[in-house]
Amino acid sequence: MIDRRLPPAIAAAAAALLLSGCPQDPLGPENRLAVLALSQCRHAEALDLADRAARSGHKYNVQRALLLKAAILRDSGDAAAAEALYPDIEAAWRAAKQRDLDAERREREIGLFLEVARQERRAKGLPLTCSAADAGADAGVDAGSASR
Repeated sequence: MIDRRLPPAIAAAAAALLLSGCPQDPLGPENRLAVLALSQCRHAEALDLADRAARSGHKYNVQRALLLKAAILRDSGDAAAAEALYPDIEAAWRAAKQRDLDAERREREIGLFLEVARQERRAKGLPLTCSAADAGADAGVDAGSASR
């Protein structure tokens, strides 16, 4: 199996870029807050914020929100709900980028959000993965929240 994690220095730089604001924010405020909530294992809140970003209508925020939502669902243990988003992710990617999204690129994009969350957890001295004990009731995100 190939280790596709980013080297710590690159992941830290990506985290800094994703979590710091800039004049032309590539994520949008809701997605940025969703990444922060994900890093704190607050999956329900992260999903709600990603949903708000997806409803914003801005094509770049929508495609990033859907990728982020898949990452949140995976992190919460609901891989099936994450996979159910793939057709919507591909359509949003096509609308934003004017080209198709291949599976390898999709996995890299989702993995980046997961790695940023893990690096934030590491920086705060938290466990790298969320468990029911860490996240409380928030850990049990159901598949119905994927379609909000």
